[in-house]
Order: sequence, then structure tokens, then C-alpha cells
Amino acid sequence: MGNILVCDDERSICELLDIALRRDGHKVETVTGGELAKRKIDSALFDVIVTDIKMPGVDGVEVLRHAHQISPESAVILMTAVDDYEAAVQAVKAGGATDYIRKSPGLVDEVKLAIARSLTKVSLSRQNFALRRDAATRNSLDNIIGASPALEKLKQTIRTVATTSSTILVYGESGTGKELVARAVHTCSPRAGEAFVALRLRQRRLYRSQPEPPRPLRSCRPGHHLSRRNRRDDHAHAG
Repeated sequence: MGNILVCDDERSICELLDIALRRDGHKVETVTGGELAKRKIDSALFDVIVTDIKMPGVDGVEVLRHAHQISPESAVILMTAVDDYEAAVQAVKAGGATDYIRKSPGLVDEVKLAIARSLTKVSLSRQNFALRRDAATRNSLDNIIGASPALEKLKQTIRTVATTSSTILVYGESGTGKELVARAVHTCSPRAGEAFVALRLRQRRLYRSQPEPPRPLRSCRPGHHLSRRNRRDDHAHAG
């Protein structure tokens, strides 16, 4: 059973799907507008998002884009009327939407089938990710050599904090393996597929009141400069 978000500006459709999906054991939340759907997506993780395309203000395509950005692992199903059909097909072809459904008298049954297909895909995707993460975790943590209670506690801490989105400070004396730990945290995290960029900052004297400005690097755009630090930050984005 899944955690489902239903978005439609017709309250009757929201209520109809809410009742039907709850009977099947799903956890369901409903909203009657695209802006409300975006807020829900920001605050909770949904396995499947079912949204109408044509709505006042924020439409279903915008909800789809927002879901893809904030919660890419969520499946998105578009519900369409006849005049929205081409938009739904294009959204699916573009790779954003998982499925699309024409509104018809058989809407409830079609939504149920589409959700079942989507939940299967989501489950397989999560299983594959878990297998890759476990393999990467073993490989990453194997680089931290030792079997003392302190090192075992460190490895367990790495496994725990790597699943969060919190900023992590690794501190210690020079040569104690701070970068090794940082790489292990990255490898064990959901961001493991993105870049890991190590920055080695020069030690500065305490009495220096102003940091030395970074040397600018000219970008491909005339008259535009990027600092070396900013260029590396861009490379590490999402990693």
C-alpha cells in the first residue's frame, strides 16, 4: 500500500478517489489546487501523486515539474479531459509523468490500476537503489581499516547521518582521515550518484582580518568571471 496525493480542482473527484483508495488500504491526502499540492510535496514524501492537468492558477504540469524537482522518486499520474489529452501524452513522452488517464466513467478503476503499476515501479527503483547503496557502503566503509569499538561506532554513525540532509562537520587533527570519512558519508548517502568535490583550504593567520580574495577565472561569457571556489561549488551541486 502507498502514500498517495490526489490533486483536482473538482472536490467531488477528490472525494471519490479518496474513498476508493482508502478502501484499498492506501494512505490518501487530497487537495483542490496546484499550489496546495506543491506545499504538500514540500512537506511530505508521497509514493504516487495523482493530479489533474487543467486547473486554475498552478496546473498539473507545474505540479509535475515541482514533484520531479523536490521528490524525483515519486511517481506522477496525470488525469486529463479530452482537450488535455495531447498535453498528457507529451508529459509522459518527456519522461516526467509515469502515466496518464482520461477522465471517464471508469476513472476510479483506471486510477487504481495506474497506481498499482506505479507502486511496482517505485518499489523496484527503491530496491535497486538500496542494493547499490549497500554495495557502495560496504566498499566505502572498507576503506576505513580497523576493528576497534571506536571505529565500529564511527562506521555506524556514518551509516546513520548519511541518510539525512543535514550539514555534517567532520573535525580532527591533520592526517586523521577526515576526507576519508567525508567520502564515506557521501558514498552512503542518496547523493552518491552526484559529484564529490574536496576543497583543501589554506590555513590563514589569525591576525589577518580580511580573507584573500580568490583569483577570478574567466568564463565562456565575455566580461563574466567565476571564482575557482564558485566553479567547484557549481560542479558539486546536489552532491
